[in-house]
Amino acid sequence: MPIFFDLPNEWIAFLVFFSIIILFIGIAEVARKVFKLSPELSRKFVHVAVGILVSLAPFFLKTSLPVILLGLLFTILNYVALKKDSLKGMHTTERISFGTVYFPIAFSLLVIMFWERNIVIFVVSMLILAFSDTAATVIGEGINSKRKFILWHDKKSWPGSIAFFLTTIIVILLAFPLYSNFAGFIVLPFKHLIGLSIFTALVATVGEAVSKRGSDNLTLTLAAALGMDLYLSSMNNGALLALGGWFCASIIMGYGAYKLHSLSISGGFGAFLLGVFMFGMGGWATMLPLIGFFVLSSLLSKLADRNTKKDIISSKGSERDIVQVYANGGFPLIFAIAWYLSDYSMDWLYFAFLAALAAATADTWETEIGSFSKGLPLNILTFKRVAKGYSGGISLIGTVGGFLGAITIAIIAYFAGSLEWNLALISMIVISGFLGTLVDSILGASIQAKFICEVCEKPTERLAHCGEETKHISGILWFDNDWVNLAGTFSGGLIFVMVYFLYF
Repeated sequence: MPIFFDLPNEWIAFLVFFSIIILFIGIAEVARKVFKLSPELSRKFVHVAVGILVSLAPFFLKTSLPVILLGLLFTILNYVALKKDSLKGMHTTERISFGTVYFPIAFSLLVIMFWERNIVIFVVSMLILAFSDTAATVIGEGINSKRKFILWHDKKSWPGSIAFFLTTIIVILLAFPLYSNFAGFIVLPFKHLIGLSIFTALVATVGEAVSKRGSDNLTLTLAAALGMDLYLSSMNNGALLALGGWFCASIIMGYGAYKLHSLSISGGFGAFLLGVFMFGMGGWATMLPLIGFFVLSSLLSKLADRNTKKDIISSKGSERDIVQVYANGGFPLIFAIAWYLSDYSMDWLYFAFLAALAAATADTWETEIGSFSKGLPLNILTFKRVAKGYSGGISLIGTVGGFLGAITIAIIAYFAGSLEWNLALISMIVISGFLGTLVDSILGASIQAKFICEVCEKPTERLAHCGEETKHISGILWFDNDWVNLAGTFSGGLIFVMVYFLYF
């Protein structure tokens, strides 16, 4: 990007940006207190003004470090302000929302991923966050529509989602060619500009609709940025038809899993986004292992449906929601995206993807296969008998099942042609995935929240049992099984990376 003002020190530009953002927040506070501007309007003023301002960062700063620090600093400041219930002109909404915290997180991630790769994607994504998200709120709340829906947690409206979709198309159509000219890039042919706009608007609209307490500020922005990059990459590689196929396949699989009650409605939409990016960025190399995990694990879950087994105490049944989808698939997706952004030059990221997915598979298979054990499982730390489904409980049949699950992922990758026959490498992937399940079990037995039903006096992981709220008896209250699963998949990938760089 051309530099508008070539300052002698980039940290001066950093201070200017910081000061202007503080000024915007101050204006919003004055407008709210003195001129009685509604908190929602003052909040959206800050949202739009800051979004436009930070999209201009490439015109004033050459390097990314000051920009990343700006985002991290405001992440901390916004979180503190939210917790102290201050700066209400920026934070006040009718619902509990962490949107102002997710905003700078999204900004920082975009800088890390796209500052050097494609600065136009960074700028346009920030403009989508500024304008499209605001349009969704204004239209959605301004029209007295009874057509509200909830895909996960936050209530949305059809007029608001349509406004978001159309505004995103307009922003891309206007901003992408403009900033491409500024950056000296080749301007897209109009047909591809239309295709880019529609594809990006579709995935970003889903990212905006599936949200909880303002998380859409993060998900819509990342979906928009990755969607644009994926479309451009597919266009340059002559793979747009394949991308369309992955898109349709993701719709079919997400909807099919919802109709078969393997996924909730939020899980179905979450799986759609997971599929679009996982399949689009990794092709068969990521598609087949992911489908193998999902299909085989869903079948096992149906066979061992915990909703029909009275002695199983885990908090959720076989119908997975979006949190469970990303608790198992989130870190595999991150490794797959990182592999894609490296232009497939770092194979170890793909292997880490397999290890993380192997951990998710092994954990699921351990639980489902272990439920068929005739005896009660053992607590992995105390070796005392615990109820079936108790996090941290292990059994011989479950452990063997988990190891087979990890092996299955490596076998699928091998027959897909994306993993060469290298016994040492395959063993590392399988063992790393299996060790991830041990981390999962240890955390489940130690710090995962546990409860007791005061009606039937049975231990449980549920917040409610027998129609009454349960009593918290151990573990960290907010650290539930989803966090345990997330830690397990992360551990599988991390263990592989550590061993790989030690021995390869």
